[in-house]
Amino acid sequence: MPADDAADSLGSLIDAIYDAGLDARRWPALLARLARRIGATYVNLSVLAPDEALPLADWNGIESGFARRYAQHYGALDPLVPQVRRWPAGTLVTDTMIRPQTAHASSEFVQDWVRPQRIHTVAFASVMREDGVTAVLGALRHTPRFYTDDELDVLRALLPHLRNAVRVQRRVTQSLQSTSHPPADPLAALDAFDALDSLAQCVLIADRDAHVVFANRAASALLAQARGLREERQGLCAPTLDATQRLRAMIARASSSESGTRAGGAMLIERAAHDAPLQVLVAPLGTHRVIEGATAVSRRGTAMLVITDPQAARRGVEQRLIALFGLTPAEARVAGEVGKGHEPRDIAATLQIMPSTVRTHLHHVFAKTATRRQGDLMRLLEQIAMTRGD
Repeated sequence: MPADDAADSLGSLIDAIYDAGLDARRWPALLARLARRIGATYVNLSVLAPDEALPLADWNGIESGFARRYAQHYGALDPLVPQVRRWPAGTLVTDTMIRPQTAHASSEFVQDWVRPQRIHTVAFASVMREDGVTAVLGALRHTPRFYTDDELDVLRALLPHLRNAVRVQRRVTQSLQSTSHPPADPLAALDAFDALDSLAQCVLIADRDAHVVFANRAASALLAQARGLREERQGLCAPTLDATQRLRAMIARASSSESGTRAGGAMLIERAAHDAPLQVLVAPLGTHRVIEGATAVSRRGTAMLVITDPQAARRGVEQRLIALFGLTPAEARVAGEVGKGHEPRDIAATLQIMPSTVRTHLHHVFAKTATRRQGDLMRLLEQIAMTRGD
């Protein structure tokens, strides 16, 4: 794999996203890498207060004069951007999805504002909606081709991680602003991260010796159950010696004090035969952090572990589908099976219903969730499964 491809792999970008969550200076480089990965000319991310307009003057790829004209006139003609902050978090839309496309392409907005800036196509996403605050991502492309499904799938896969990083940075900033003596250790600020406790995914922060420094609620429950991962006096342990050694080596490498050797990684931790493997992503945090202009130095190198328990992540998803989208229990069960990657014929056998009934339920599920195919529904279910239902 070429060096640039390796640097912009999905795992590497996820590492960088969480790194930016604790170091505001890293966002520009991260967004440039994301642009390169999806073939955009520019990617911009803005976090907006409830009454704040999108600051296009601060966006790469938007000239200041055009930003002023957008605020004065063209913003009212834009069929896409003003809607973004009302979309559910995780929603991604491109200009090619606007109908009728012919009328949009010939509109005053496109002809007089978009085309003069050499913008060929755009993708906008709602990254976060929380307490009235929204995070909006925009990907602008000058190259005369539209985004492919693969490029958009990469962006969709990264949106939940971008949301988590924005949440972390907001909590750090709030914690630092609430005291006249900012903590010397950024990990102390993590005690206030109730946002992390809302995640169904387990989030751990460990030092280079694999001792747990911070664990969110999901991670604490996982460690208490000792099903696949446990904490002992000597540090985190997996069920086998080989897996334990691999995990600790990965944590040590990610938390190295030498920036040139810091690297993240991923592994599966096998469990009992009836339990799906734990999916573990290790991302470097390092020993030095700059958070919103305040230098914070930790005593030791640290690494963040994001652990997904596929079985636990699915629990409660059906109830949330019913509450959020008005699905019937039968429709929610079919949707849940789709989320496991099952095909309609297999779903019919599992649920002991007719294949035609599965197709009818899927038709209703697609209509109620505004999805169009099984891949879209699976991504929606993944996003729902990331947050706790209690």
